[in-house]
Amino acid sequence: MGPIAKEVATSFDGKSVRFVTFDFTSDETKAKGLAEAEALGVAGTYAKNAPMTGFALVYNTKTQNVVAKLSADQDATAWSAELAKGLGG
Repeated sequence: MGPIAKEVATSFDGKSVRFVTFDFTSDETKAKGLAEAEALGVAGTYAKNAPMTGFALVYNTKTQNVVAKLSADQDATAWSAELAKGLGG
């Protein structure tokens, strides 16, 4: 997780948000990532976006939809706003 995501994650402690990092460095880390995505119920989204890097997806598990795509060129304020929208607030 990059510095912006780490900064934003602390402001969402205790809320219904999970930050997950998928590592596409090797076949082993890809397999672990896919297993985690399957366990989280996001394997389809994982498959559609792998192995692209440099962004974060805000995924609503209730609607099973990606509600935002965040990138490193956005600041923590933008990330926080998108996450809040994704939480319905």
